[in-house]
Amino acid sequence: MSEKQGWGNICERVDTCALTGAGAFFAAIDKSEVLINGPLWCYFYALRHLEKARPDMYTRFYGSQPDNNAVIYGSEEYVTQELRRMLEDGHKPSVLLLESSCSLSLIGDDLAGMARKLELPFPVVTLDSGGMVGGFAEGYAKAAKKLFAQLLPQTATAKPLAVNILGQSEFYLQGTADTQELKRLLQLAGYEVLCTPGCECTLEELQHLPEASLNIVTNAELGWPLAEYLQKQYGTPYIFAGLPYGVQGTLRWLQQINAQLPAPALDKVTAEAQAQDNYLLSRNNEAIALWGSMWFDNVLVSAPATQALCLAQTLRTEWTDIGRLTVICQQSLKDAPACDTAEAIYTVGVDDAAISEYFKTCDNVLLLASSSESSVLYRRKQCSFDACNICYPTNDEVFITKQPMVGLQGSAYMLERLWNCFIRRKKNKV
Repeated sequence: MSEKQGWGNICERVDTCALTGAGAFFAAIDKSEVLINGPLWCYFYALRHLEKARPDMYTRFYGSQPDNNAVIYGSEEYVTQELRRMLEDGHKPSVLLLESSCSLSLIGDDLAGMARKLELPFPVVTLDSGGMVGGFAEGYAKAAKKLFAQLLPQTATAKPLAVNILGQSEFYLQGTADTQELKRLLQLAGYEVLCTPGCECTLEELQHLPEASLNIVTNAELGWPLAEYLQKQYGTPYIFAGLPYGVQGTLRWLQQINAQLPAPALDKVTAEAQAQDNYLLSRNNEAIALWGSMWFDNVLVSAPATQALCLAQTLRTEWTDIGRLTVICQQSLKDAPACDTAEAIYTVGVDDAAISEYFKTCDNVLLLASSSESSVLYRRKQCSFDACNICYPTNDEVFITKQPMVGLQGSAYMLERLWNCFIRRKKNKV
């Protein structure tokens, strides 16, 4: 946990703990397994989050279940017992993450030494030094860099037009669909996408990461540490492109990448974008004829920092008219993406007093956020609002289908959701 956030805050807000973030990075690797050395509370807390994207995660996510004495005398007995059980049951993961919870990390158990003693027939990455500090993003980055240091080749030759997408996670809302759309757009433009660490990748694909000519950072809080590591180790340049929302936002996103590494077939994406723009214009005009121009008095965008800022930028420039736009970033970023369309931008842990005041006074608001924010307004009872979830937790909406929020396909999905929110609010006023 960060010094500025208590346990209650980190569990109740958009963010989750570092142990969960580390587990999420490894959970996205095909045939990987995760062993949590910590109390059942930590095990089930992390598992519950991971099951949102991978309902079968329980089949490869285990806990050592140490008792209270382990905090004093060590947890080797419990870890060794669980590892032996895995061997007896014939487990052969592509890679195993063995990580301690923040409380068990204080003991200083040598997890790597425990694994070496058993001569396990599969690679093991351990996280035990100094505990897991920070939130989801910090755990994700720490786990990724530990795997890179241990399992990536020492040298590699860059391939022309080869790129990696850094900063994606299956365990962000619609993260898999978003990653598939980003990958599709880059491939359509003529790039070879080597790997998308953190989302639907294999260990073999991860080992080809150093062969990229350019690393593309999307969610900065997740991808920036990875890009800096790969640049330092292999000299691979990177670009912080952010997330492409809307049709024009997608074209700008690709043009940024094209300026760094020219794409041989950018015209194919441009043609698809024009067709999508025409289609959305037609559907938009039809909706306006029935319901009038879309308008929201107040909109709050609250999400992981990159998502919040990039979506807010497109919200006003492409999708709808807004009286007042407020943005809450769940993390601080050293170089935040441009967002000049919002009246106010707040950061959790920095502007908490202003955020608290906003929730006390706002009314007639559209929430592009999570059910954490909507629960605050539900408790006020007299606040009029509508919820359009863009990040976890999502207790006031059900998400069954996988639909991207980014890219050209995502532009239609998000515009559809905004229109339905507007129509719902208009009907409720009648």
